[in-house]
Amino acid sequence: MSITNAFRNAFERKMEKNWDKIYVLVDIHDTILKACYEHVESYDYFPMAKEALQELSARQDICLILWSSCYPEKLDSYLGKFEHDGIHFDYVNRNPEVVNTSLACFDDKLYFNVGIDDKFGFDADTDWYEVAEVLNQQ
Repeated sequence: MSITNAFRNAFERKMEKNWDKIYVLVDIHDTILKACYEHVESYDYFPMAKEALQELSARQDICLILWSSCYPEKLDSYLGKFEHDGIHFDYVNRNPEVVNTSLACFDDKLYFNVGIDDKFGFDADTDWYEVAEVLNQQ
């Protein structure tokens, strides 16, 4: 499924279910920023990543969740950089807004509608343009 279809499906389901928002999970390395595994960290955004994330974080109908395996002190530096760049994540590696139901347990797996991660097939070189475009249509 393309990222465009993932967002369209999530927004359609939001309308059908009369939800207030959708939940978007976003990884850092090779998704928002070009991976740098050197001692000196770089903050090189992929094309359109910064702008699309600014739009995602500004919308009231989207809960933006940072999804990362970074150590806490490194996460703090990333979060500071993102905040400085006008990108706000509501949560990190959790979604306390969606609780267990009789049909689903979210104790170990957090709930989200759209996942943006290179491990999910997201192509950071091109897909951020699609994210920006689909957001402008909603």
